[in-house]
Amino acid sequence: MTTSIPERALHVAYEVGVFALVQQRNQYLLVHPRRPLLPGGSIALPGLLLNAEAGIGVVELGLRRALLAQVGISVSELRLVGSHAARGTESGQADARLNLIFGTEYCSGILNPQPAELYSAEWMAVTHFDSRTPEWLYAAVREYQTAAAPPTPTSVFGRRR
Repeated sequence: MTTSIPERALHVAYEVGVFALVQQRNQYLLVHPRRPLLPGGSIALPGLLLNAEAGIGVVELGLRRALLAQVGISVSELRLVGSHAARGTESGQADARLNLIFGTEYCSGILNPQPAELYSAEWMAVTHFDSRTPEWLYAAVREYQTAAAPPTPTSVFGRRR
């Protein structure tokens, strides 16, 4: 005789958000979402909250699909350039959210923000960021610029030129 295990509510410790820091000609893609997913006000990056069972799908593939659906662009290789945790979630479904930020280069497409999700999207140079720009965005840009910088050439003897 088998007994059924009573269903219990699943408690999620973390939601996971994935976002893209997209660069084109020394400018970064910033969006103004209808529903903010990142802390720091109305400035954000395109992305999504993952809503899949463990082991299903690839995070980067989901982020690529979100970029195409939200702003109409395709990007190159995605590299993790930042992460931060925030306490509480607006849905109340989890105790906290882990946000992962992937840096990448714009490849193709015409910037076309979808009005159902975004008020607007624009390319902005770091020099135009202002006091309202969240620190996590500055940190992700610094990390992306460091990771994307070409290596310093060395001589045959291992010394820098």
